[in-house]
Amino acid sequence: MNNREFQRRISNFKRLLDPERARKEKQAEQAKGLAKGLALGSILGGLVGIFFAPDKGANTRQRAKEELERAKEVLGANIEVGKEKVTEFVEEQREVFGEKMVTLKGKLDKKNQCCGIDVEEDESAEDVEAAEALE
Repeated sequence: MNNREFQRRISNFKRLLDPERARKEKQAEQAKGLAKGLALGSILGGLVGIFFAPDKGANTRQRAKEELERAKEVLGANIEVGKEKVTEFVEEQREVFGEKMVTLKGKLDKKNQCCGIDVEEDESAEDVEAAEALE
């Protein structure tokens, strides 16, 4: 028995022991089949529409080209908006992280003072770089 056959038998054995896993695998296969069918249907439908269009082929191709150009423009604009939103989110999270670090450091200092622990402040290069990165 080779390795592939052994893995197949182990997989079948696991399916027998866990019917929920088998159900999930079956759903995943159905979803893949549905996606493939939709993609193929869309492609075939588009081709049939182009070939049986009542207008001349040159006009149909020109309209299709124009629509594609518009779709590219809209996609480009959406990508730019998405980049801006992600950048804003990262900046907000950086600020929140910095505030939380300051709060935690303050609490730690208070706790150390309360307990009588004398902590010597030694800013390593990594701490300085991290603080600069937050600013």
